[in-house]
Amino acid sequence: MQDDYIAVGLELPQLQILEQRELADHFEVVVMYRQDEVICPRCGQITNKEHDRRPQRKKDRMLRDKEVFLILMKRRFRCPSCGKVFTEPDAVCGWRRRSTQRFREYLGEEALHQTVRRVAQKEGVGEGLVRRCVAEEVGRRLKVSKRVDTPEFIGVDEFSVRKNYLYHTAICNLREGEIMEVIEGRGQKRLEEYWDKLPSPERVKAVAIDMHEPFRQAIWMALPQAKIVVDKFHFLKQVQVALDKVRSRLQKGEDRNKRRELFRSRYTLLRGREKLTEEEKEKLRKLFSFYPELEKAWMIKESFRIWYGETERGRAEEGLRLLEERISGTDLPEFKALLSTIAHWREEILNYFDYPITNGFTEGKNNRIKTIKRMAYGYRNMDNFRMRILATNPGYEVKVSHLLT
Repeated sequence: MQDDYIAVGLELPQLQILEQRELADHFEVVVMYRQDEVICPRCGQITNKEHDRRPQRKKDRMLRDKEVFLILMKRRFRCPSCGKVFTEPDAVCGWRRRSTQRFREYLGEEALHQTVRRVAQKEGVGEGLVRRCVAEEVGRRLKVSKRVDTPEFIGVDEFSVRKNYLYHTAICNLREGEIMEVIEGRGQKRLEEYWDKLPSPERVKAVAIDMHEPFRQAIWMALPQAKIVVDKFHFLKQVQVALDKVRSRLQKGEDRNKRRELFRSRYTLLRGREKLTEEEKEKLRKLFSFYPELEKAWMIKESFRIWYGETERGRAEEGLRLLEERISGTDLPEFKALLSTIAHWREEILNYFDYPITNGFTEGKNNRIKTIKRMAYGYRNMDNFRMRILATNPGYEVKVSHLLT
């Protein structure tokens, strides 16, 4: 008896192993289904009368960097009642499939995190098979994740498909942390069509958006009961942009050394006060002694950050009024331009203090979408792109683990 090898479980209880052999570049395992009786597809009678056997080669997952092939002894049975000859069902691989189901699931899962070409080359299969496996895997995931209830809190944000001229919109369930849908474009009409298809639109309490007018119009029309919340990070970004414009204006009129000093301080100015080191604080104090306007702009920026820490809407309304008065009393044109934005979006900005939701999750998904796009060097088929995005939702159990890995 040979005593220098170990056995690895096949983990396919439906099959019994008849023979196995290791060759130079692959393994071959001869298998057969365990059941002795099958049901005739024509008359429904049970039969165990075997007509013949035909070997079929099926690809399985690799073992120790070698390909594994199952040589399935496929049996045909003859029904004694109706005389029909038929082939036994193939639960492990599927009808007329040349690979095991678990191998195809593995390909689909791997290709969600790598390029199709790389997976195909690694596993020694065609790219067409990998693409089909991805479509099957995404379809399975979407079927599992299909939700019936409409969430209370939703985030909406656009992302670029082709830079500067083609955009899509991601709609996210903020409470569950998942993408609900990806719709073409970023206009009002498509978004309204999606809202109208929600099973219980009245359940939506609040929707977080950036300051994109078509989003607001679509929510007003289709979800009139929902409060629109301007994402605080988008609003604070506009405040930071105003501060940076002040720095740029002051920088233009200085000599080379002072221009360099102002330029190098741009990120320090945008950082929150509590995140500054002692060295950075001292650097800003020196800078403000030369540029009082820059200090005024920086203090307004910090005041808006502190203002977002309010917990009551009434106090937030009063605080916003005081901030507007403060900006009006300054000689900073960059911040005075911000007053029109506040006036146009006042209610939506203040709604944050009723429902403190943000688009932070949605922005994170946008970064994931960019990674998916870069990984494939872009997508020509938008349906495939949409499916891959929806497949990034968390909480799936991918049951393709196998001891042959």
